[in-house]
Amino acid sequence: MLGLAAALVRGGQRREAAVSQILRPDNLFQPFTTTSTGRYPEEFAVVKDALGTDTPRILSFGCASGDELFTLRADFPAALIHGVDINPLAVRTARKRVRDSGDDRITVERASDASGLRPASYDVVLALAVFRHGALKAQPESCAGLLRFADFERTVTGLCTALAPGGLFVIRHANFRFTDCAVAAGFEAVRTGLPSSNEGGVTPVYDRDDRLVRGAAGDDGIYRKITP
Repeated sequence: MLGLAAALVRGGQRREAAVSQILRPDNLFQPFTTTSTGRYPEEFAVVKDALGTDTPRILSFGCASGDELFTLRADFPAALIHGVDINPLAVRTARKRVRDSGDDRITVERASDASGLRPASYDVVLALAVFRHGALKAQPESCAGLLRFADFERTVTGLCTALAPGGLFVIRHANFRFTDCAVAAGFEAVRTGLPSSNEGGVTPVYDRDDRLVRGAAGDDGIYRKITP
């Protein structure tokens, strides 16, 4: 508790993480809001090449305090961008930054999943370093005490429902594999095997039963929703 108290006093991303650990909101995956601008240049470059529109509707799921939103704005000048995060302090910071910027084509809301989003309402859905937990770097045999595949699959299914046919789902640094989800059958890979250097090494992978899959590679990447 002393560590949490110190983080609350220190402020910034440490305070945001402490609030997540204290509140433990439903459907929390990554408790840490660590973020910075320009973290995913390769992913965004692939998305730009693969998109069929110059004015995409983009959902940043787990937008933290807003760095990702402004990186997206730099790369997609005409996009309509919506950020969602579970952390109330991060959302407050992101909203203030957007308000101060005067950009009325960026919106931010607090939410833990896609249940409040309209189906087929986005051309790109991003989930970057969201479906993971830092404590799993130690590779325990089970992740169930921190993350559960059932919650991952339910949340990913909701995000994919919010994605329009032909749209792109981008998932990076997850402790589960997208292709283990039933909804993945409706997608085709655009690009996988992207480097993991942004997050400091290999991310351990867990299966549908929340068990560690030793030596397994994740399937992070960019997937296109197949048009029915």
